[in-house]
Amino acid sequence: MKIAGIAVFVCAALAQTAQTPSEPKPAVVEGKVVNSVTGESIRKADLTLTTSLMPEGFDAMVKQFGLDADVMDDMPAAKGPKKTFTATTDAAGKFQFEKVDPGDYYLTAKHAGFMDETYKPTGKDSVQGRLHLSPGRELSEVEFRLIPQGAVSGKVVDEDGDPVASAMVTASTYSFAEGHRKLQLTDNGTTNDRGEFRLGKLPAGRYYLNAEIINIDAMGSVPPPPKDDAPETGYVATYFPATTDVQQAEAVEVKPAGDVPGFVIHLQKSRVVRVKGALAGADGKPLRSAQIILMSAAHPGSMRMTMVNNPEGKFEMANVPPGAYMAITMQMNGASPSMTMQPLIVPNENLTDIKLGMAPEGKLQGRVVVAGDGKVALKGLRVMLTGDEDAPVMPSTAAVDESGAFALAKVAPVPYDLRLPRVPDGAYLKSVLWNGREILGQPLDLSAGAGGDLQVILGTDGAKLDAAVSRDDKPVADATVVLLPEDAGRRYPETTSSEETDDTGHAAFQDVPPGNYLLFAWEKVEQGAWFDAAFVKAIASQAAKVTIGPKESQRVQIKVIPASK
Repeated sequence: MKIAGIAVFVCAALAQTAQTPSEPKPAVVEGKVVNSVTGESIRKADLTLTTSLMPEGFDAMVKQFGLDADVMDDMPAAKGPKKTFTATTDAAGKFQFEKVDPGDYYLTAKHAGFMDETYKPTGKDSVQGRLHLSPGRELSEVEFRLIPQGAVSGKVVDEDGDPVASAMVTASTYSFAEGHRKLQLTDNGTTNDRGEFRLGKLPAGRYYLNAEIINIDAMGSVPPPPKDDAPETGYVATYFPATTDVQQAEAVEVKPAGDVPGFVIHLQKSRVVRVKGALAGADGKPLRSAQIILMSAAHPGSMRMTMVNNPEGKFEMANVPPGAYMAITMQMNGASPSMTMQPLIVPNENLTDIKLGMAPEGKLQGRVVVAGDGKVALKGLRVMLTGDEDAPVMPSTAAVDESGAFALAKVAPVPYDLRLPRVPDGAYLKSVLWNGREILGQPLDLSAGAGGDLQVILGTDGAKLDAAVSRDDKPVADATVVLLPEDAGRRYPETTSSEETDDTGHAAFQDVPPGNYLLFAWEKVEQGAWFDAAFVKAIASQAAKVTIGPKESQRVQIKVIPASK
């Protein structure tokens, strides 16, 4: 009886084990990291495999500002708990990840003195720009070619040639953002007690150096105004060598691994003004104790900060250069500080009696409408408003309900850019109507208030286009293919598409609005350069003209434009 009982127990245990699904076999990723200029192996490079590029604490931050993590469409959030694996290259520049859980990952490499790089998978290994690792996948021969950073150095002096300590120095370069060519900050630092600076995190390119004096008044003291009420002057943002106008500045050329010394920036003086007013909370009562910060997107060194300790909430700030600012009011309420942000335009004259501290209360309502007979699930879509450097405000986002309705809260009376972070499959952004007027590709101007009729219309008759890119009758991988409206007046981010070719030289465009287009393929091109009308006009003869109808499918062959052109 005992033997029989044991046999029954063993059989039951074996049956239970057989029914338990086995753990998926882990994946393995290995490769090497080399210097893109010299080809030498890079040791002690840090490699990271992660399911999300969102920084730690990001979820808490977006909730604080009323945003949503999924608006960051260039960094899709992980499905489920975030997973991260790390590795370091050995003396031969080789790395290996063992026992990696199957899933979709970003693979990044970084090393001091080099630009960070994210691996770009292709074909079956790619899912939304991430590396797809199936159970048991063994991926070898992954190569990172890290680009060495360049550096510039020099000093900042005043009108007498004396060194200026603690000045912020920035290096910026022109690039395209939201369809417009703008000066974008690349690296920054501060001068030492000798007025010396060194910026050492610059990729190859042309840069404009700028120096500014940050004005932080921790005690809330303000210098008295001139007795004769004469206009005040002070040191303002100055471009190398000695100009306040970037159009007259000299560009600095930086090559990979280049270290260019000897730049002297002569700070210039110009008109500065005073900003006076009072702080009030949402209830209208004075904020007796708070901190005010004026931040400039165009000139980060022009930051102004002061403490307010006044029963009526009154404040005064001096030496403020005219321009567009984000006015940040912070209150320390124990363990939970509160913060409000408001746009503030400072003119070329003193400001008096302004009110700060009250969060914008505007509310904008609208609806998403589906045109045509296509079926689109609207629930879960998001609508987003963002300001530009001339209207430095916090973004506002809203979820769309199943009927297409949405409501954007805390909207300021400024111009915004309206975005749909993710347009659903089977649809495209066809039109944006504000009070019946078409504003697709144009700012949504709420200066007169948020009351009005806003409609976001999705088209469902989009077409499909397959572009086959070649050189000498051979397919070209990793080429940039751009579908640009033939009408120059309709070329903006919402109507333009770009894709990278896969290993077979193909780029697929889905949900293409019907119309006439120019199709370009570049071996190498600056991101967004196709929004420059002069650039496009010079090479228009190398484009393929495409006319595509509703729900049509086309396949177009096009020759790549070499990197030298």
